[in-house]
Amino acid sequence: MLYLSERRLRPSAPAAKAHPGHAISQHTEQREDPFDRRHIRQDSTFASRKDLVLAVEEALHDTLGQQELATLNAHNVHTCSIVVQLTATFGKIKANVVRNPMAKIGNNWVPTQGPQHYLTHVLVSAVFVLVDKLAPPESWAPLHIQTAYPKDVVH
Repeated sequence: MLYLSERRLRPSAPAAKAHPGHAISQHTEQREDPFDRRHIRQDSTFASRKDLVLAVEEALHDTLGQQELATLNAHNVHTCSIVVQLTATFGKIKANVVRNPMAKIGNNWVPTQGPQHYLTHVLVSAVFVLVDKLAPPESWAPLHIQTAYPKDVVH
């Protein structure tokens, strides 16, 4: 499913505004430049594609993940987001994390000058997965994984 979702336009968005799926190209070691998003306070990528696959698999099979996926059966529900604390794979999944210098101005965090802090092979404790349903569903791959990334890390 991850491979098939990569670069496929998001099915729940209007075609003119749909972004391509990017779990592999933006959130694994295949990302060309992990330092390219300075506007994000903490940007994480899985250390390998295997780490991504293990995290997404646990998220989709977790009780909370199953509850969120069940909402896709409701009328006019085309997308769900899953945030799961990893238990079965905790300690096995690693990520690389870029922390960007930020300053709080009012209620907003904005990028500031300064070095980025880079942590490698830190343990992932939670994962975020954004899922869309395909219409019409393909029997062998009824879901589209728009993105998945490490939500929380332990360092």
